Amino acid sequence: MIPCLCRNTKCEKMAELPHKFIFIQIKSSFLPGFLLVPIFFFVFYSCNSKEYGEYINPNHLEVPPRHIRIIWSENPSNKAVISWTTLFKEGENHTVYYDTISRGGYKESYQFSIKANLNGPISLNNEDRKWGVYPGFFHHAELENLIPKTNYYFLVETDNNISQEFNFQTAPISGTNFKILWGGDSRMGSSEINEGSNPHLERQMMNQRIKELLDQDPEILAFIHGADYGFTADWRHLYWWFEDHQIIIGKERRILPLIISRGNHDMQIGFEENFWPGEDLKNKGLDYYFNTQIGNVSIVTLNSEISVTGKQKEWLNETLSYSRPKNKWVITNYHRPAYPAVKDPEQATFKRIRENWVPIFEKHNIDLALESDGHILKRTLPIRNGKPDKSGIIYIGEGGLGVPQRVADSTRWYIQPPGFAMSAHNVHKLTFADDSIFRAGFWNKG
Repeated sequence: MIPCLCRNTKCEKMAELPHKFIFIQIKSSFLPGFLLVPIFFFVFYSCNSKEYGEYINPNHLEVPPRHIRIIWSENPSNKAVISWTTLFKEGENHTVYYDTISRGGYKESYQFSIKANLNGPISLNNEDRKWGVYPGFFHHAELENLIPKTNYYFLVETDNNISQEFNFQTAPISGTNFKILWGGDSRMGSSEINEGSNPHLERQMMNQRIKELLDQDPEILAFIHGADYGFTADWRHLYWWFEDHQIIIGKERRILPLIISRGNHDMQIGFEENFWPGEDLKNKGLDYYFNTQIGNVSIVTLNSEISVTGKQKEWLNETLSYSRPKNKWVITNYHRPAYPAVKDPEQATFKRIRENWVPIFEKHNIDLALESDGHILKRTLPIRNGKPDKSGIIYIGEGGLGVPQRVADSTRWYIQPPGFAMSAHNVHKLTFADDSIFRAGFWNKG
């Protein structure tokens, strides 16, 4: 039996949930370390998904393109991957029409068009079929030679089925006056709960919060995701992640580009099918580690699910050797934490990050490390050489985009004041300026 796509009624139940948020701002030159400054409390209202929920008749095979998304990897000032899903059938003609001004959704009016680089069926396994997920097809088109810091308007077409017009902004090639959202772990709680046939209310709640932040602040350029999107990267889980992700589409149909990373729950082939970062990374081996350059900020994405030594470790050292002298700010993003607030820090999974990556971070004096996986809100004190140091690196995280939260081990030395850890869904806004980075953390204790 194929489930109905519309989840409006169930999503409205979120209004019954308590939502309490605190705004935390951290200012730092990253030389003397962070100053923690609590600002104020405010109330956040719950999700209503009527804008994105809709019925699909499985007997009607002409379904418009959906799950429209944008992926940024290495050169977001002049490149972007636009991806979408078609259901029930793949189609033959897959095209993006785009321009620097709105054309109102009339495809003949757009100045530019490009065929999708990559199309194909999304893999289905027996569990996907058991839960009745719609058969889907992926489509990825890489736009090149874009103008930096420019709004682009686009629509996507599969055969004669055309999407609405959306828009996004390319990254600047210089400067630091912009903002980026970051968070990790939006997956469902277990293989038995929300297996793909039910809404995931906590994730919808956090996506609604992200949408509000985007609508309130046009200087937000992109979203860094710390990985673990669904319980697996099988289609029954990614399908509902993409459905929930449509909540984030902003006013005037603005889409927030994704800077992706890969986690331990993202290892199935569906991740590569649905998160395609472009030809350059494909030609390099598609190991999902890369350096995203936005103005004078370097965002180094690492893959903690493959070997952290060898080729990746060499690449990290070379990349930071090149990026650090040329950029005002250098930050890293990866899934498994070097300094976990919940899990055993002596487990090999985390110890290998500390032994192989952290010395390189400290050698090149990165400014901030973004971590996920633990299902907790965390900020460490500044760390260098395995101990507190005002000149050290702060590690924040540790996963709160809807995943069930855990309880921190409050005895860990690296989360003592000015560090902290608590159970709370969370998303962070990083504001880059010439002399500081501000971190605004938005969390819900439930």
